[in-house]
Amino acid sequence: MIFRELQARLQNLIPDKKISQTDIANVLNMTRANISLRVKNNSEVTVSELQKLEQHFGVSLYKSSLNVVLTPKYKLSVQYELDNWGKRLLKLQVAANILDDKVFAKMLGISVKRLDALVRKNKYPTGEEILAIKTHFADTNIDWLLFGDPEEA
Repeated sequence: MIFRELQARLQNLIPDKKISQTDIANVLNMTRANISLRVKNNSEVTVSELQKLEQHFGVSLYKSSLNVVLTPKYKLSVQYELDNWGKRLLKLQVAANILDDKVFAKMLGISVKRLDALVRKNKYPTGEEILAIKTHFADTNIDWLLFGDPEEA
């Protein structure tokens, strides 16, 4: 999430208070100029910054608009399968009934080519991609998505 999105999302979650860059800067212990520069450069907000803002304002910035829940039961004594995470991403896409790759890729902020690499070539996601997945599918168990269910093997 970039700072412009962050400010808009906070404003939507707290409509009775005007959220300014100064407010965000104060919570993050930064100068307003620093926040302004990050907004101008379309900088990404870090997870720790999001957590500070969530705690301060008492909101959840990860609220999912989709009710897709994929949370298998784990047997912790079994080694997770790391090699087929792309298949699980595809399962998530199908469970969300987003059958158009272009729409799914756009939702995650990646290209269709990158989505294809993640699903078919089993390339691993970046932290930013994981955050995008968590943002849109908040109820999905990210551990399952990344490491799998031992019963799938």
